[in-house]
Amino acid sequence: MTASREGLPGDGHGRLRHCLALWLDDLLGLLFPSRCAGCGRAGPAWCASCATRVELLAGHLCQLCGQPGHGSADCRYAFPFPVRSYARYRGPIVRALLHLKYRPNRALAQVMGSWLATIVRREAWQPTLILPVPLAPIRQRHRGYNQAALIAESLASHLDLPCSEAALTRIRETRSQVGLDGTARQSNVADAFQAHAEILGGSRICVVDDLCTTGATLIACGQACLEAGALQVYGLTVGRAG
Repeated sequence: MTASREGLPGDGHGRLRHCLALWLDDLLGLLFPSRCAGCGRAGPAWCASCATRVELLAGHLCQLCGQPGHGSADCRYAFPFPVRSYARYRGPIVRALLHLKYRPNRALAQVMGSWLATIVRREAWQPTLILPVPLAPIRQRHRGYNQAALIAESLASHLDLPCSEAALTRIRETRSQVGLDGTARQSNVADAFQAHAEILGGSRICVVDDLCTTGATLIACGQACLEAGALQVYGLTVGRAG
């Protein structure tokens, strides 16, 4: 089963901008040589040199938050479901995620999806549906795509699972989380998401985002999924701040 294109930007203008963004990405790929998103050198979307400079989150990890160095009993995060991230938000990971935020680089998203697929297999998770964290509607209309959706679609293709942008939607505009502390982040995204039981009821959900800072957005999304009848929720991000 391949990743679904279900749930592209909701209006006709959004779909057109999404298609134009993908077309522009293809055109730029033809006009300019491919470059590594981590260091800018000509070559693949992610080079071997940048891969060696990534601080992976692996080994003995907290079963809840996925951070190394402490166990679930003393976890300082209030995650109601397991969350894992691929690497610390440092060095080339920062540059790669910023690149994907402003350009729909599908080759880079494919690489990131493969990273997250290794985590799912390592943790022996058994998701049945992949969901991206929804982008704020205004931002998605302006940008024409959702970077979390590109990563989620890639993950779904690597795991041969469906991916849906329609099963989880943002129903309330929120301010940017940048600059907010943990408590303010939780308040900012509280009740901002709605999951649709007719799509995900009875499923085991993997919610995907590009970056986890305090986890407030992942928690809000996961709780919406559980309230809509999801049997299990897992959280996955490429980068982990802090």
